[in-house]
Amino acid sequence: MSISIEHGVVDLAEADHRIADNLASLNGVIRLQRGAIGKSGKTFTSDQVCLLLDDISARLEVTARLHKSLALSENGNGVHLGDFLREISEMIGTLALQGKMDLTFDNSGAGNIDPRHALHAALIAAELLTNARKYAHPSGLTVKVHIHSETKGDGSFVVEVTDDGVGFPENFDPSTDGGLGFQLMRALADGLNAKLQFEHDSLGVCARLVKPRHLAPHPTKLGGDLR
Repeated sequence: MSISIEHGVVDLAEADHRIADNLASLNGVIRLQRGAIGKSGKTFTSDQVCLLLDDISARLEVTARLHKSLALSENGNGVHLGDFLREISEMIGTLALQGKMDLTFDNSGAGNIDPRHALHAALIAAELLTNARKYAHPSGLTVKVHIHSETKGDGSFVVEVTDDGVGFPENFDPSTDGGLGFQLMRALADGLNAKLQFEHDSLGVCARLVKPRHLAPHPTKLGGDLR
C-alpha cells in the first residue's frame, strides 16, 4: 500500500516504520530525563515543571516537523539540514522558555542527509538553543545566536551553534560535566558516531557537531535505534 502526498508517493509501511523508529528514539530521550529526575530526589516548583514540559514539547515538535518535511519531500532523498534547522530554531524561539533570542543563520552545501541523522542534529541544536536562552545572559539580555550548517554529498555534515553569552562556569568541562541536557547531547552525538566539540570563553560558547561520512552509526542506550 502507498499514499500520495503532494508531489510524491510514500510507501505506507516504510513511513510507519520510520515514524516508529523515531518515536522510539524520542521515548528513549524522555525515559532518560525521567530517570535523571527520579535519581535527583529533588522537589520541583510549578515553574520548573513547566520548563521540563516545555523541553518535552520542543522534542515532540522537532520529531513532528521532521516527518512533515519528509511527507512534503518531492524526491524522498532525505532532509535538507539547513532548512530543517532554521525551521526548528524559529520554533524554539516561539516556545514559552526563559530569556530572549536573536537568531541568524547560514548554510552551505546542497546535499540532503539521512532523516535519522537530521533528527539527532535537530535535537542537539534544540538543546543548545534552549541552554543559550536560559543561561547565556543571566542578567536577562537578549542572547545573540548564530547557526551554521554545512552538508556534503557523501552524507557528512557540520552544525555550529554560537552564542554571545557569559560562557561556562570556571572548571566546567562540557565533555564530561553538566546535567541531563549535556548527557542527552553526548548520547545523541554518540548515536551518530559524531563528535560534539565546544569552544568557550567569557564572550560566548561555540558548539560544533561534526558527522564524518566514513563512520557508520550504531544504536545507543537511549532506547531504540537512534541512527
